[in-house]
Amino acid sequence: MITNLQEAYVIHAKAYKETSILVTLFTKNDGKVSAIAKGAKRPKSKFSGTLEPFQKIAIDYSGRTSLKTLKSSECIEPFKEFCTRKNLYSAFYVNELINCMVKSNEDPIEIFNLYEQCIIQLYDDSDTNKVLRNFEFNMMKVLGYEINFQSDYRSGDPLDVNSFYTYAPQMGFTVSDSGYGGEQLIEIREKKFSKENLELAKQIIRQTLDFYFEELNINSRSFFR
Repeated sequence: MITNLQEAYVIHAKAYKETSILVTLFTKNDGKVSAIAKGAKRPKSKFSGTLEPFQKIAIDYSGRTSLKTLKSSECIEPFKEFCTRKNLYSAFYVNELINCMVKSNEDPIEIFNLYEQCIIQLYDDSDTNKVLRNFEFNMMKVLGYEINFQSDYRSGDPLDVNSFYTYAPQMGFTVSDSGYGGEQLIEIREKKFSKENLELAKQIIRQTLDFYFEELNINSRSFFR
């Protein structure tokens, strides 16, 4: 018997017909998978309590088309509350990034591990800005959109602490009479996240996301404006 048993998280779900749910799963082995959980809305469904976001589950599915049929789902870990509402909203933002940015055929293991680490940190870490910036930087690197904090894209010279730089997402940083301070950019590269550096990192990441993914509709981003 063919089995697709593996670890997964629910990153999006919506009603499907009268009694079912259409779920987008981020799985450890197969990446993003869309599946129908038949009868999941019924009171005594076998999926009851297992298709909640941010809860690690073991799933199995079948199907030859892009839309699969969810055969089973079981909770691997007990339910846990986020320490603050802001952490919960941050976790929804991470889910939206995964849903919008990760393709179904993307190699999932490294991204899955980054996602899982981020969610674990968000459960308890009150410094959501630091957790989110690390996740965004790391995920963009894995997906091939890494921001170059090493050198000037025109000259190739290393970023200098005494210089200023302008930033263009499609190219990188280049020396200028004004703009971002080189010292601060180097500190961001080294993950020295002061309050000011976190705000600058957030600004640069948003500019990058808007350039590469201008058609994304990431609703929970409004929480961070």
